[in-house]
Parts: sequence; C-alpha cells; structure tokens
Amino acid sequence: MPEGQQDKAASAPNAFDKEEEKLDDPGRKRAVVLSVSTEAPSNTATASVMVSLNPQVKIKNAIIRRLSSKYFIEISKPFDTLKELVEYYQKNPGYLNTTKFVLRTPISQQRWEFLHSDVQLGKLLGEGEYGEVREGTIQRKQRTLQVAIKLAKGTGDMSKAKIKEMMREARLLRNFKHQNVVRFYGVAVDEQPLYIILELVKGGSLIVYLKSRKDAVSVSERMSICKGSAQGVEYIHKQNCIHMDLAARNCLYSEDKVVKISDFGLSRMATKYTVRGSRKLPIRWLAPETIITLTFSQKTDVFSYGVMVYEIFAGGKEPWDGVSNAEVKKRVVEGKILTIPDLCPEAFRTFIYERVFVKEPDKRANMTEVCTFINSMPPSQLDASSPKTTPTDMVECEKSMYERFVSDSPRRTKPVIHRPTQNWPNRKDKCVGVFV
Repeated sequence: MPEGQQDKAASAPNAFDKEEEKLDDPGRKRAVVLSVSTEAPSNTATASVMVSLNPQVKIKNAIIRRLSSKYFIEISKPFDTLKELVEYYQKNPGYLNTTKFVLRTPISQQRWEFLHSDVQLGKLLGEGEYGEVREGTIQRKQRTLQVAIKLAKGTGDMSKAKIKEMMREARLLRNFKHQNVVRFYGVAVDEQPLYIILELVKGGSLIVYLKSRKDAVSVSERMSICKGSAQGVEYIHKQNCIHMDLAARNCLYSEDKVVKISDFGLSRMATKYTVRGSRKLPIRWLAPETIITLTFSQKTDVFSYGVMVYEIFAGGKEPWDGVSNAEVKKRVVEGKILTIPDLCPEAFRTFIYERVFVKEPDKRANMTEVCTFINSMPPSQLDASSPKTTPTDMVECEKSMYERFVSDSPRRTKPVIHRPTQNWPNRKDKCVGVFV
C-alpha cells in the first residue's frame, strides 16, 4: 500500500471475517469498522468500510478509492493520506448513499498481523498451485526470526478465489499448536501479494527426504514418521478440521527428524465436507467414498494416511505407480488396495490392511485408534520388517483369505491377495488386496 499504510488506526484483514465480530454490540446504533481488503483494482486503495447499524439494517461496504494520489470515500472529500481520511471520519460524519456514518470502532493490529515491510523475502523454497514459498525473516519481539513465507503467484491483482483459499488456510493454522503441525506466525495483507508466514522447517519436504535417502532410512525412523504424522492428524481432527490432502508431499521433515503436517489449502473446519463444482483432487490418495460422492470426512483422512504409510515404506514412490488415474479410481471403488512393502513391520501392516484400508468408513479406524495402536507396539516390532512375501506365501494367503467372504467376523482376517497381472509390467514385487 502507498503512503499511509502504516497508519493502522483501524485496519484488519477482512478475509478473516473479523469485522462482523467487532460489530456485535447491541447497544450501538451505528458502529463503523475500517478494514484492509486485498481485492481491489490497482488504481484504488485496498481498503473498505463496513457499517453496522441496528438489527434492521444490513452491514454496508464502501471502497476507499485512490485517484491522482488522493484517497476518498466521498469524491467531494479527498485526502492526501489514509491517516488523514481516518482522522477526519472519526470526528465528522460521512455518507454511504443515504446512510450517515462516523468511524468509531477501530480494530487494533493483532500479534499475527504484519506489514510487508516487516517481512524480508529470501530464496525460493518451492512452488504450488496458488503461489510460491520462500525463505525469509520477520521481526518479532526485538529479534529476527527465520520463517517460510507463502505468497501468491504473479504481481497482478489477486482473484477473489485465491484470497479466499489463502486466508482460509491462515485462519485454520492460527488456531493450531502442535509439534507435528507446521506453526503459523501470521499474515501480511496490506499489499499484494498476500503473505502467509509459517515456521521454517529446514529439513524440507518429507517426500524429497524419502526419495533421496531411499534404503538409508531405517525401519524405526519410518515408524517414527508414521507415528508423528498420525499424532499431527489426530490433533487437527480434535480441532474439528479435515485436512483433505494428506500425502508425503504435504508433510515437512525437520533436521532433528520431526514430521509436521503442512499445506492446509484444501482443508475445512468441519466433520464432513462435499466438494461443489470442479477442482483438482489427489486421486491416488482418496478414499472410495470420496471418489464416489466427492465427500470428505475425518475417516477419509484416515484412508489417505494409509496411502501415506505406503509412501513412507516405499521410499516415496507414487501410489499406484504406472496406473492411470481412471484405473486407480476404478480399482479403489472396487475395494482394491495398495500393498504395503515388506519393509513395514508386520503388525502395523496388518493394522493398515484391516483397520485403515477399509471400504466402509464406519468400520474404518479413527486417528486416535491409529495412534493408540502405534503406541502399543513393543520396541522390538518398531524396527522389524515383515517376513518377505514369496509366491508360496501368496498362494497360501489367497486360499486362507477367501474365509473373508464367508466369515462372520471379516475384520479379523487379512485382505485377499492377488498376484500381479500382465497389465502391470515390471511390478513383480506388487500385489493388490481386495476388501469385500
């Protein structure tokens, strides 16, 4: 924002929906809040006024415009700076069409609100659908703090959808505090592009770590990653949040080997959410019910967590590698599942098959049950791989697992195992399980 941007006598990001919270005093006939907005043409000041009248009158909006270096709400009253505009309307009435108003209720700067001038951008760390992530620093309590900064693509005006998506993520993260969830420091919204300021996890992406280290990652370390990520997901579920995009690519892994759930761009504060309209979804990580109905829940997060367990023990290999998205959807809806590599401890692999990769969400474990199971595993099992699966093992397994079709307690058996078909060339180490 040009001159006057630091005069935050009455500003706050309207994408946080704070204005109406502040206008909730029933004894106030007229209350006006000036709030920063990020959606405005480049030749206007990015601010708006929201007016709360009595309950019979709706909240109204007015853009503070900029023309020839002047700021105004009423074209007959231009000001050189935003500060002058605010000070004038704190003492004198103005008019929004026929509505008389006075600025009376400023919103002070919150601890999680930063000016762009408080933030120093550094090297590029990565890019995503909505923008890029850079290393940087912020000034906090007389000290410089290293951070990761998420900012929108390009230098032009941001679309309403981008603003909504980024601010939803910020709104979610500001309520979270857990060692296995990336920490939120704040936002900078007075200028474009928007900044979301996050904890800098110097180890980087979990998927990059798994792919680069491959067999050098021990079984016990992989189990530690599974445990930490399960604890992070359990925590956000207790906050009534659905992540909706759990995958190794959306986790960070610190230098001291702590995994952190990240990338909440698709997430919702809800126990169930149905996607409306068209949008990209991570097909290979989706639960069967999401593929069919586009509905997400905490139980669909559990299924996606199981796919992430596959990634962790497969060295970051893409789920259903070599299979088209259309075929993946068909197989998952039919009840076919990924086979967790032999590197995974047998008890945990069996738990994933029987309690996580379950077609019916009501029979699927919740994240607390996942955490409880991992915590119950004796140390001797946390670093012990499963017995190697041989062709004979698969034949015997196939015979015994048909009991699942006739058993009164199918949850106590393992999935039916099918040997690879000719449709999966070079996949001799893989097989597909069937849940019915």
